[in-house]
Amino acid sequence: MHGSMDLNLANQRALVTAASGGIGLAAAEALCREGATVLITSSDAVNITEAAQEIRGRLSDAAIDAFVLDLRDPESIAAGVAHAVEELGGLDILITNHGGPPNRSLEETDPQTLDDWYGQIIRSTAMLCRHALPALRDGGGTITHLVGASARQPRADAIVGAMLRPGLFGLSKALSREEGPHGIRSNCVAPRGISSDRITSKLRDRAEREGTSVAEVEAHRTAAIPLGRFGTPDEFARAVAFISSPAASYITGTVLAVDGGWSAML
Repeated sequence: MHGSMDLNLANQRALVTAASGGIGLAAAEALCREGATVLITSSDAVNITEAAQEIRGRLSDAAIDAFVLDLRDPESIAAGVAHAVEELGGLDILITNHGGPPNRSLEETDPQTLDDWYGQIIRSTAMLCRHALPALRDGGGTITHLVGASARQPRADAIVGAMLRPGLFGLSKALSREEGPHGIRSNCVAPRGISSDRITSKLRDRAEREGTSVAEVEAHRTAAIPLGRFGTPDEFARAVAFISSPAASYITGTVLAVDGGWSAML
């Protein structure tokens, strides 16, 4: 059941990156549901066009459009943000998202992999913000970074994410101080245990590796979550919509965990 929270998002203009599926798409849909005008991006033209159609199929009055932006390419980022500002007539909300790096140990991680993911995670986010700042300053906009909650508690065999994701916490907190005087807010929303195709395939892989059932692997995963279940993409997306909205006007520089209490266990 989707209830409207009246977050005063009507007429707000939002850009959401890496939004062809998963939490990025869910966040874009939540913003549309609250009345925002949304542009979603991905490096894959077919996927991102289909994603926008999917949201229009569920929300007939959704003001959503799609375009191609490659987070690995600084020129594509500059052009993409300029396109968004022009298309929307300004920008109130920037939601930064990125793909998930491969789960590998340090031994398996070569310099090229590190450079690639530094580009996709850290550099892309910094450049998205840098190019969006002039438009966001006009009226005091918000930046919301979607950053996996494991940034706080890195796991073994996921060295790239463990190294780079905490950098987004640093970027967001520094931006909240730098841009606070301009009325810009910057926060992170940290998901963990949100059900998605990615989690489903990870559960399947692990069940195969360990010769057990998907249900058993899932039970093991959810045992570490105080609420005892995975969250839905919609539950995550509503938190993103809230913190990105005028309803959260005095919240900045924070990391909001949307993880069923997983990080409370640390």
